[in-house]
Amino acid sequence: MPLMDVIYPEGALTAEAREELLQTLWHTCLQWEGVPETPATASIAWVYLDERPRAAISVGGESLAQSVYRVHVRVMSGFMEQTRVDGMVRDVTDAIVKADGTDGDGSGRPRVYCIVEEVPSGTWGVDGTVWHSVPTAQLIGADPARVAAMRAAIATRPRIEVPLEQPV
Repeated sequence: MPLMDVIYPEGALTAEAREELLQTLWHTCLQWEGVPETPATASIAWVYLDERPRAAISVGGESLAQSVYRVHVRVMSGFMEQTRVDGMVRDVTDAIVKADGTDGDGSGRPRVYCIVEEVPSGTWGVDGTVWHSVPTAQLIGADPARVAAMRAAIATRPRIEVPLEQPV
């Protein structure tokens, strides 16, 4: 259940390219998370396309010579191992480059930053309810072996709890 932001300079994408990205990116992320595509999971696979003024983006302090894209994908912890992150970054980048439709400025300089952030279990909230990774995986029908592995991995990396007031 990804939450994705794509920031890009104005004029970089046509209306058709934006529509294609809105349709492609959520499918791509669910696939790499190993989450079945259902109406319920689709309802929480959100993509934000955020166009910014070209003058508000720079690379190395210089005006843009090519369109650049910052992609930030947030996923619940426990759903992604490194090979899944690698595949997601590759496929999301390919979708962005395809939508861009150019070869950039021909310099070979980077055009797409893709950051995949795993949100710790118990810190993901939807409509005022906090979701935890293991019950969410069970709810969507994840394989029991995967759920057990998720439970074990999350147990080794618990959130740090520091109460505001310490008991006396």
